[in-house]
Amino acid sequence: MCFLGGARTLVGSLLLKSGFSLIYGRHEWLQFILFVGCYTLLDYAYFKIPVDLFANVIYYHGVVAVCADLINFFAPLEQVLAKQNHLLSAKADLEIVRGCDGAGVLFLVVSAVLVFPSGLKRKVLGLLLGVGLIYGLNLLRICILYFVIAYQPGWFQLIHTYVAPTLMVMLGCCYFAWWAFGSRPSIHEPA
Repeated sequence: MCFLGGARTLVGSLLLKSGFSLIYGRHEWLQFILFVGCYTLLDYAYFKIPVDLFANVIYYHGVVAVCADLINFFAPLEQVLAKQNHLLSAKADLEIVRGCDGAGVLFLVVSAVLVFPSGLKRKVLGLLLGVGLIYGLNLLRICILYFVIAYQPGWFQLIHTYVAPTLMVMLGCCYFAWWAFGSRPSIHEPA
């Protein structure tokens, strides 16, 4: 009985020295609620943006024109055109629609960074890097989907629905873990 009390005291003092609090478990629920709330607000705002604004402005300038330029740069024989929210060529017509733009993964990363306990500079850096990473991954995903629909249309449903979204979520989680690891104080004292 005495040993258990001593072990609890040792663990408690190690946790306190490492910057953790014994009541941190209560704050985890608060962080989870803030995370869900942040994600919900971002998603709600996302669905309030008019469809025409997405197709004619956001998707065209931010995604479709960029992907068309990338495809034409790396594979000039494709001769891809950007029209509203479509990547068009003689071989394919890939339409970018709401929900297929990486927004869900972006909202996960942004929400996680915002609610994670870290300093303001670290959060801003985490947001900038995270948004850039997810945007870049989404452009790559869309370019790959263009080639899939152009050359292997039978694979499109599998890659578009399961493989690409799963990889994006996994990479977003890996990014957050990498960023969060650098945001926390070390729990080990120097030797």
